Amino acid sequence: MRTKLSRVSLALVFSWALAMPVAAQTVQKPFQREDIAASAQSIEDRLKREISASAGVDVAKLMADGEAALKRDPRAAIPFANRIVVAQPGNLTGWRLLALAARRIEPRDWRERYDMQERATAAAYIAYTRAKTKPEEAQMLAILAGIFEWREMYRPALTAYRIALEAHEDSVVRKAYEDLREKRGFRIADNKTDADSASPRACFTFSEPLARGRVDFAPFVAITGKGDFAVTAEESQLCVEGLRHGERYGIVLRQGIPSAIPGENLLKNADYDIYVRDRTPSVRAAGKTYVLPRSGQQGIPVTSVNTETLGVRILRVGDRNLINTVRSDGFLGQIEAYQLRKIMEETGAQVWQGTLAAKSELNKDVTTAFPVAEAVGKLEPGVYLLVARAGEFTKKATSEEDGDGDGLATQWFVVSDLGLTAFVAPDGVHVLVKNLADAKPVKDAEIRLLARNNEVLGTLKTNAEGYVRFEAGLGRGEGGLAPGLVTAAQGEDYGFLDLQQSAFDLSDRGVSGRVAPKGLDAFVYAERGVYRPGETVHLSALLRDAKGDSVTGMPLNLVIKRPDGMEYRRAVVEDQGAGGRALSVSLLGGAPVGTWRVQA
Repeated sequence: MRTKLSRVSLALVFSWALAMPVAAQTVQKPFQREDIAASAQSIEDRLKREISASAGVDVAKLMADGEAALKRDPRAAIPFANRIVVAQPGNLTGWRLLALAARRIEPRDWRERYDMQERATAAAYIAYTRAKTKPEEAQMLAILAGIFEWREMYRPALTAYRIALEAHEDSVVRKAYEDLREKRGFRIADNKTDADSASPRACFTFSEPLARGRVDFAPFVAITGKGDFAVTAEESQLCVEGLRHGERYGIVLRQGIPSAIPGENLLKNADYDIYVRDRTPSVRAAGKTYVLPRSGQQGIPVTSVNTETLGVRILRVGDRNLINTVRSDGFLGQIEAYQLRKIMEETGAQVWQGTLAAKSELNKDVTTAFPVAEAVGKLEPGVYLLVARAGEFTKKATSEEDGDGDGLATQWFVVSDLGLTAFVAPDGVHVLVKNLADAKPVKDAEIRLLARNNEVLGTLKTNAEGYVRFEAGLGRGEGGLAPGLVTAAQGEDYGFLDLQQSAFDLSDRGVSGRVAPKGLDAFVYAERGVYRPGETVHLSALLRDAKGDSVTGMPLNLVIKRPDGMEYRRAVVEDQGAGGRALSVSLLGGAPVGTWRVQA
């Protein structure tokens, strides 16, 4: 009997559970804007507070008076519309009257203009969301689309027009949609020809993103002319590659190019007559840095295009101003014109200026080596900067000739056979010097340790193994006295190493490495990443010293900081051995944990 009653009860509950979602289910409208919905709710709440709902309101008379006022003076229709929507929030004609009146008012100032725009949009959106039939939805969406167009919000206007026509076809709305689509819909916004690259191409930028996925755009592009063509697409850009310099092309973008916007393709063909000119005379450097050997050097490579003469300047930043240059934004990168002038006028000096002959092949990259030793002669300690341009430098080095820096190529370089390796450890600063030519240790090289503020912290000479160690205290400096740079000199040879950079430069890969801890290092982690309010968080902590060895027997406190700023501490009492600890923390008051740290 008990089993039978249980089955009956289960069946009743199951039937009730099936029925409930159906009764509560509401059909979602195809046009959804959360920002407008929030604004609409705020405006409706404000109207309810400002206007009291009176019993026995003659809504029909209010509507007739409001319609008459709308034709005579839209501003006078607003009070009638407000009373209607407060008395009957589901009355579509009242919201429609409010939207049209706010839309047609000539605002007195920018504040009223903003208020009327917001009120018109909100009223039309409310009317659309409360419409019961497809024709009603289409009518209110058409009004909303017109308001969007009035506010110059063309993309939502097009979407609203399109959905309105899907709900109910109307010739007037159709014409408004087609006119707006032709002017503001998916279209070609710009085009340009990249003639200065080794492989020229023509690119066309559209007003909206192109269709995503595996879409073959080649059938939509017709090309006449010589070349091995390929059509590529990315985001809002369509490119024709494989063009040739000095050739003329006819390119037709055909009607129907698909966009990422549903229902919108290119409306009509677009014809372009394109001439790919020869490449502009230019010059560029090899890369970020360049180290030339002191013996047997071949020079610094400079790549040029369509020029037989290169203007070259060599600038030098001296040894005593080196650390300021190493810390500057322009070091190791392309130098802007203002940075170049600052180097020439304040931090460095020009040591050579002249021209370099280059063999020119039409539209091809030509690499020419600039012979540093032959041109400059003896190189003093410091770092050097090569500045090149197509043509000649005809004015003084401190003039405004370089303009905004366009056309200038810069290359930082040093000439040295000294290769330095250094690291800061608890027992001091260790430096090793080897010859870059044969990898043998360099004996009796003078090593100087410079602080960040350019003060000389110490000077030593390498032993037979090319090694020196500065005292531990010199490596513990803070602020301006922290170790910043190591220099090495032997005879006329000179080299340097920045101690603040990572051992491996990964900055171009989005990471820069982690600073090595000097004392104890704790690693805290949870058994999962997401918790519900009131749950218990199980944390684990690993404690290591600077050498990476585990630390046991040391009391730890876990400091937990919540997003509201409150902090509270819990002692880590459970020792799992080998430096491992465990702690369970309850999420107090249901507040989420923001960050945590471990204190010994």
